[in-house]
Amino acid sequence: MTPRTIPVHDLVRCSICPLQVYLARSDSEEFQEPVNYSIAKQISLHFGDELKPDEIWDELETVLSVAGAEEYEQTLAMIDACQKTVWRPAVDTDVFVSSQKYGISGKVDRLFDDGFAIVRSSKAPSSGIFAADRLRLTAYWLCLYEEHKRSFDCSVEYLGSGTVRNLASPTPADRRAFLAALHSAESVFQGEVPRPRQGHHCLSCIFHERCDTVLRPKSLFERLNLVR
Repeated sequence: MTPRTIPVHDLVRCSICPLQVYLARSDSEEFQEPVNYSIAKQISLHFGDELKPDEIWDELETVLSVAGAEEYEQTLAMIDACQKTVWRPAVDTDVFVSSQKYGISGKVDRLFDDGFAIVRSSKAPSSGIFAADRLRLTAYWLCLYEEHKRSFDCSVEYLGSGTVRNLASPTPADRRAFLAALHSAESVFQGEVPRPRQGHHCLSCIFHERCDTVLRPKSLFERLNLVR
């Protein structure tokens, strides 16, 4: 039986907190694409052409399960931020990539002849690229390099601020971070219970109240029930 590949988005989440991924894998609810990402994604499909708010919003009313006043304002704000930048048209979008060597897979948002970009709804940091985004770029770069045997320029398109941040290729530090996240994700996918990584991300984590329950020692009664 071929082992299941690790989605790149789970690899990135493991770098933030592997217990979150462990709990998500045991949860019955289907993963829902964040609304902000859906908006950014739809806007990015128009890069290279004029960004027409009415046309994009009309598409989003079909894409989004809920498209109300709040989502409309988010769309307009993101389009306005993007108007100041000249965006490259992509030769393809939502391109599936994978690596047999590392056992990972995912979808590249925008592919060019000489590189690729991932789309983010947030504003860019004051300098550089967010660590989670560098990890995502590294994972996709390794997938594409394995398939095409050549290097790719990579970038993050922060639509919240209409900013593009480039990365010529992953650095040794990026590759070490990738391997650390990969080892963590492999353990989670093998069913091991990881330790949580506490930080500001805990405030927005839907599983933060379950951490103590998962990690506390089982009572004698619970252990006896597990044996049955």
